[in-house]
Amino acid sequence: MNTPNKKKLKIGFTLANMFEITALYELGQLNNQKTLFTYTCTNRPLKSFLKLFLFFASDKIVVQFCERVKKVAEEENKNII
Repeated sequence: MNTPNKKKLKIGFTLANMFEITALYELGQLNNQKTLFTYTCTNRPLKSFLKLFLFFASDKIVVQFCERVKKVAEEENKNII
């Protein structure tokens, strides 16, 4: 989906024949000043021993990614206004 007020992109790939990864990015305009950004990611292990690895994984990387996206978007918005 790619409209002026809403954008949606889903990508997927296999990493080293070990993980099937999908990512969904959604942007929705709330008003002229705010945009809702939703990031959804799934990591499906293709080998049984990797399930334990994912069990102990944290969401730290995802949080850092979202913070970087927010920072860049806000910096770009300052240059427009």
